[in-house]
Amino acid sequence: MKINTLVVDDNPDWQTILSKFVQMNPNLELVGVCSSAMEAYGKMAEVEVDLLICDIEMPDMTGLALVKSIRIPPLVIFVTAHPNYALDCYEVSPIDFLLKPIDLERFIRSIERVKVRMIHPPESANAEPYFFIRENLNYVQIEYREVLYMKSQENFLQIVTTSKSFLPILSIAKMEEQLKGDRFLRVHRSYIVNRSAINLITKSELILVDGTIIPIGEQYRMQVTRKHIEGKLISRTN
Repeated sequence: MKINTLVVDDNPDWQTILSKFVQMNPNLELVGVCSSAMEAYGKMAEVEVDLLICDIEMPDMTGLALVKSIRIPPLVIFVTAHPNYALDCYEVSPIDFLLKPIDLERFIRSIERVKVRMIHPPESANAEPYFFIRENLNYVQIEYREVLYMKSQENFLQIVTTSKSFLPILSIAKMEEQLKGDRFLRVHRSYIVNRSAINLITKSELILVDGTIIPIGEQYRMQVTRKHIEGKLISRTN
């Protein structure tokens, strides 16, 4: 059974390129090509769409706004010439981001991800949250549980995971705004930590499971106590 695919891009040249890629892939069935988000919205009311290959920046309504407006959206691959959209879009859990210009090999890898997702759909209640950062011409998916801490460094944000460190151009305020749930805790003007990575808390520092020492800012001390300690303290030794 083929994957019903709708292409949405306001650029005629990219409509042609993406349509050709879809038609070349034996797993996909092209059910339409739209030049705007509203046109795509109407098309999805007419035909069943399994996969939306959608540009992000379009007049009147962005591709991101379109996906957010759909109660049960299809699987989505975003295509864009603007890499700074990656962090904004992660909350709708796209299958992939393709940065224009797109080559056929990269497109095929995205479709393979679509096939896996359709065969093994995640349980939404148990799905591990994640975000994307851009590294060179690629988008790296980082799951929340992999992150130990994040440190602001001028215009960059060092993201330290259990296996690697990243340094995207990103403010700590922007990251804090985008993070969902209560997995992370701001403990200093320059630090966000993964609460599950905390091993020990002193009056002025956190010691993480890997031994990293993180300072606790004076203005964040009460927040650490209120959000992370209160209601969890069950005993004391002195």
